[in-house]
Amino acid sequence: MREQRNHQATTSELTFLAERAPHAERRARTSIDEVENLSDHIAQPTVTDGHSRQELRFRSDDAACAATMYRPATSNGETLPCVVLAAGFSQTRRDGFHRFAERFADAGFAVLSFDFRHLGDSEGEPRQLIDFKKQRADLTAAIAFARTLEGIDPERVAVWGFSLGGGHVIDAAARDDRLAAAIAMCPFVDGLAFALAGEVRNTMRLMGAAGRAVLERRPIRLSLIGPTGALVVFTQPEAARGFEAVRGEDSQWRNEVLVLPSQPAARIRPVRAAHRVHCPLLVGLGSDDTMVPSRPIERTARRAPRGELLPYPGGHFDGFLNHFEQVVTEHIGFLNHHLLAPHHARPH
Repeated sequence: MREQRNHQATTSELTFLAERAPHAERRARTSIDEVENLSDHIAQPTVTDGHSRQELRFRSDDAACAATMYRPATSNGETLPCVVLAAGFSQTRRDGFHRFAERFADAGFAVLSFDFRHLGDSEGEPRQLIDFKKQRADLTAAIAFARTLEGIDPERVAVWGFSLGGGHVIDAAARDDRLAAAIAMCPFVDGLAFALAGEVRNTMRLMGAAGRAVLERRPIRLSLIGPTGALVVFTQPEAARGFEAVRGEDSQWRNEVLVLPSQPAARIRPVRAAHRVHCPLLVGLGSDDTMVPSRPIERTARRAPRGELLPYPGGHFDGFLNHFEQVVTEHIGFLNHHLLAPHHARPH
């Protein structure tokens, strides 16, 4: 039975170790002594009218991930709920995600936005590698890191993700019963459906490139966006417009990615884990989205025990663009209901 939402308005270098535990569950451990020893090198937060911002780093396996922490300007000494943001395919935390982070912080939430390994300001070689298993581990490490931060309530941590990051959010929520809530906007939840819906010539070129990469034991280098028939991930017209429209001025995003032949898109299917997501889950779906299949998104919301589908007009990126106000208002209402006590809720 789906939960009904209340729509009331409502770098520093911190060393963090994420280690593999049984059943592929990652459990985080942090050294308080290490954090205290680094305290003299922690960058001071930048304060604006409604929130502060601070650059941080946490460790995921053998690499340091860059992150930005947003907090409300005032918290009255109380612990805060925190939302961990996961970026989309090849994107960095500087590509439009600050708009959601700032609005969430202004509404009373702490927010941790980060770059996956191999992308943006995070470590990892080769650059531009999209390894979905590593990215899932990075999100798990980011969640665990957020729970250790001063002033954060570890039992009120939520996850938010877009596109491929939205799929990672569903995977994380299926494995972490402590999460208080999850939001997946236009999530990539069924790579098999994505592959079957792809343009035939592009699919054949990708298969050929994968075969050569296997023989040569190297990743596949390809453009993210491009014309039909080219060796690219997305050929849809909205992809080129969208990635460029949300790209930040100081972003390191570029139209090039490396993918592993051992990780074809068809293997990425978080829709199959939706029934194990026990926290409240809000799933966004653009009515004109041509980049991710809509039916698996609808199934994800339907299969999650506390799932809710949020349809809105527009394409894959319109939650950042033409319909940002509608979408961010819905997200804040959802977070208010599940993360803030009634007397803590703030207008937005």
